[in-house]
Amino acid sequence: MKTIANYSVSMELLRRYERRAKKHFGQNFIIDPSVVRNIASQSGAGGTVLEIGPGLGALTQQLAETYDHVVAYEIDPHMVEILNESLEEYDNVKVIHQDFLKADLSMYTEPITVCANLPYYITTPILFRLMELDIVAMTIMVQKEIADRLGASPQTKDYSCLSIKMQYYFDIKTVLKVSKESFHPRPGVESIVIKLTPKHQTMPYDEKIFFEFVKKCFQFRRKTLVNNLKTIDKDVDYAGVLESLGLETNIRADYLTFEDYLRLYGALYA
Repeated sequence: MKTIANYSVSMELLRRYERRAKKHFGQNFIIDPSVVRNIASQSGAGGTVLEIGPGLGALTQQLAETYDHVVAYEIDPHMVEILNESLEEYDNVKVIHQDFLKADLSMYTEPITVCANLPYYITTPILFRLMELDIVAMTIMVQKEIADRLGASPQTKDYSCLSIKMQYYFDIKTVLKVSKESFHPRPGVESIVIKLTPKHQTMPYDEKIFFEFVKKCFQFRRKTLVNNLKTIDKDVDYAGVLESLGLETNIRADYLTFEDYLRLYGALYA
């Protein structure tokens, strides 16, 4: 079977079905076979792998040759039509025509691997949905801006609640910087493949409520942490609490580490 991650093969599929990449779905098709091989090889082999946004099936094809079962969610009905042809030789691939953000994930009761070239315009919502699953490992291609935010350190412009949350749940490693020439059409942004490995940590507080608290601390980045905290309860002496923890009263949210937030939350609510 022809390798789908190839410019001429991809163009042939698009011409045959009279289709083109849809900007509103963030479609940029991978045409570099080394990229899909790299992504597919990061998390071992065998078992079930989940893919979101398979497009023409370039990565899906490589996953089908690496894993026992592939489940791919595709929102675009025209891509589903093409996938049914491009992957017809693989009986271990299941293409689901559905918006992954609306999918019922309760069927995934066993640990699962994720490999995907995520649609850049909805990367963060997809990541939060994936966190509902028992993830073995996750190898994903994302926009460089998102990769920078996920791995950001305190006192940097990219550091946010998202950074803190994702670094709590996962070890994050950069695998590959991908050239714009590896796609059709060429994207206007840089792309990076990252691997996320679960840490399986526990904290002494309700995780959902804790991270909602952290999110409120970052509500207005240019304001001090005290001013953001005042939106939670204007009557609390937040400056006094920060002083008791050895933190400056005029500190901003992006200066606190994860451990600082644990101490702050504990001082306020434990």
